[in-house]
Amino acid sequence: MKLNEKKVSIIVNCYNGGKYLKNCLDSIKKQSYRNYELIFWDNKSQDNSKEIFLNFIDDKRFKYFKSDSHTTLYEARNLAIEKTSGDYIAFLDTDDWWVEDYLLNRIKIFNEKEDHIFSFSNCYHYFQRKKKKKVFTKTIIPSGDIFEFLSKNYLVKISCLMIRKQVFINEKKFNKNFSIIGDFEFVMRLAAKYKGFSINKPQAYIRFHSQNFLSNNRGMFYDEYKSWYEAVKDIEPYIIYKKYYKNYLLYLKIVKNILKDKKKELLSDILRYPLSLNKFKLFFLFLLPKKIISYLNEKYY
Repeated sequence: MKLNEKKVSIIVNCYNGGKYLKNCLDSIKKQSYRNYELIFWDNKSQDNSKEIFLNFIDDKRFKYFKSDSHTTLYEARNLAIEKTSGDYIAFLDTDDWWVEDYLLNRIKIFNEKEDHIFSFSNCYHYFQRKKKKKVFTKTIIPSGDIFEFLSKNYLVKISCLMIRKQVFINEKKFNKNFSIIGDFEFVMRLAAKYKGFSINKPQAYIRFHSQNFLSNNRGMFYDEYKSWYEAVKDIEPYIIYKKYYKNYLLYLKIVKNILKDKKKELLSDILRYPLSLNKFKLFFLFLLPKKIISYLNEKYY
């Protein structure tokens, strides 16, 4: 099969994502690799998302689907996957956007590495309030058998993830009970069984703003990660890297409680956290008044 014969199904799940949606869709429209379809899954949005999407409907590759009822994000992703017809599946959140060669760069490497099932890349973090970008990570991201690496340092963003379609036939799809960590749980399952490759050059822009779902739901993040940890901590191959998951769970607990009044418990958790730069940052935040932390958080995003 020739390079340009391989079709990519791009999934954009949308729930009231109209504010930045045009930027997202424009970046898809501008892709240098042309053999793709866009599966736009409207999860019962109540804003102008549909109207914005309809401005692109003259392109037959842009396909609109509306959910019968509002579902969790990962159930919506699963429903959208059922509508795909490509050889690969890529995901892009409505807040985010891609560089023009995003798809082309992936297809080229997938063509060379036929035994690699999934791919992810570095990205830019774009801070909406400041209108500034920052490279997400300076860590060299490996390729191949990367389960150990991801267990110690999980660096995958859903908007930077591309997967061979076949894997969704061979494996269970996303866990629909999650609202935040569904892609993490799925990628870790893939990495435990299959090879993946990375692109260290940033290929996408991940937008941070005051309405980011994750930023506003730290408690949910902690609860979901805890339930995942309890389910996998004593089974292969996760048990080998149990201490890394446990440390991250502690970190999420501290972040969740940093604006609350549980000072004694919070300080105890920070003292138990492994010695690192993060530990000093958390201790510094602990010493700050809640009002200042809230102000810095609002100003940052």
